[in-house]
Amino acid sequence: MPDFCAAYGCSNERNEKTKQQGITFHRFPSDKQRRQSWTIALRREGFEPKDRTVLCSCHFRPEDFDKTGQTVRLRQGAIPSIFKFPDHLSKQPSSSRLSRTSNKATEESPQPWSNMPVKGFVGQNLFHESISDHQYALEPVKAKEKLAVYQENMEKLRRDLRNAKDRERRQKKTLDFYSDLPVELFKHDHAFTPAQREFALTLHLHGPKAYTYLRETMKIPLPHPHTLLKWMQTVDAKPGLNTSLLDMLQRQKNENPARYGRVCLVLDGMSIRRQVQYDSHKQTMVGFEDLGSGIDETTVAREALVFMVVGLQGHWKMPIAFYFISSLKPETQRILLLHALEALHERGIKVVCITMDGHISNINMCTMLGCQLKLNQPLKTHFVHPSSGENVFVIMDPCHLLKLARNMLQAYSSIVSPAGTIKWKYISQLNDVQEHEGLHAANKITRKHIDFEGQKMKVSVAAQTLSRSVAMALRMLMEAGHPQFEECSSTIEFLQLVIQALNPFEQSLLSVNASGIKMVFAQSTLSLT
Repeated sequence: MPDFCAAYGCSNERNEKTKQQGITFHRFPSDKQRRQSWTIALRREGFEPKDRTVLCSCHFRPEDFDKTGQTVRLRQGAIPSIFKFPDHLSKQPSSSRLSRTSNKATEESPQPWSNMPVKGFVGQNLFHESISDHQYALEPVKAKEKLAVYQENMEKLRRDLRNAKDRERRQKKTLDFYSDLPVELFKHDHAFTPAQREFALTLHLHGPKAYTYLRETMKIPLPHPHTLLKWMQTVDAKPGLNTSLLDMLQRQKNENPARYGRVCLVLDGMSIRRQVQYDSHKQTMVGFEDLGSGIDETTVAREALVFMVVGLQGHWKMPIAFYFISSLKPETQRILLLHALEALHERGIKVVCITMDGHISNINMCTMLGCQLKLNQPLKTHFVHPSSGENVFVIMDPCHLLKLARNMLQAYSSIVSPAGTIKWKYISQLNDVQEHEGLHAANKITRKHIDFEGQKMKVSVAAQTLSRSVAMALRMLMEAGHPQFEECSSTIEFLQLVIQALNPFEQSLLSVNASGIKMVFAQSTLSLT
């Protein structure tokens, strides 16, 4: 659609000819005030500009243009002023006056623009005067909006002032509390005494801001907060039983026996970097083998054996001992375990069971304690407590056992059992078939479950591999006559045995429609078993 100039008597059209002549076309501004100024300047009765209405550059002064860029633009506030009006449009229409004084002023005052060319009609302020006679008056809606904004700001300032006064009042109470502070206690020559350290730590604990005010404003010679942090870092946490934590656990047990009276003792070893370094707080070399009785400076430790108690009721756990070891014998580990059981018994805490992984040293230790966990012999999963004489049960970590079973099957590829040969290849072939068909037989087996070298420690990967859904998928393929799964019945039976061994409460879970393994120990579940 062609664009024509909207000015009176102008027939310029946006085309190649006008473009070669250097004539540019400009749309009416979107600002209502400037848009009205342009409309008044055109002096066309009943004219309302549209979104595509334009004026050509012939109606603007040269100083109205900005030609610094590649595109010719109008400057901010530019108003068209060059027109060729007929005689009846040569005079500028004036707005009607309402008061007698204003009408008289209009009649007596000369109108300089009446006999001047249209260029004199350009001034933006002049247009504003012609639009309205009282520009200082506010519209009721806008005035109400501004009033609401001002009231909201005033309320915010009042609230800030009230909060500031409350803070000032609290600070005055805090300062009054410290008005009798014995400043003479902190007169020292070189180092702070133990009494000064304890007082400074207590003071900072009750009010850090007040402590900073007393130190920086009142110039009381208190130690820097970084010094306090360094003092708190010098807690003696040497290898062995931590009596501080055991005493704290005893206090908790006295306050709440049901929550802290019965625990499970967990022990596990973790690898550490072989390194010897100097401890400036203890002024000794650390990193050697240490069983709590002293450092053996001939052997560098490479593992840490940790003892931790976990509450049978409530979600809490607490480490009570650790040891630096290089290689631990089952007899030594048995002695350390008995020491932990006796220390807990002395504080009135009953150890119901012990949980550990299936490492050979742990199995040998349980055998020395009186358990029987080896094959071809009657199973015995408890031993007698050295102090109370009650039975303490041994529970191997199911997560670790699940990973061991998966790793064993993958490492040996095939295992001979009385029912036949158990093979890892059937699980691998199941993944290949699912990838080829693009469908999963209601299981989560993917490539990461087959090549799990980078995810050996993830229990979920092992659980999804030796799962009920994998056993059902293998059985479906075997019954469907798939040639690759004709002899996988032994592998299916192995998976079912693993599932049954690691989920002894499955029937109880199904019977009460429980939503989690914690529901196994619910009262409704125990009443059914």
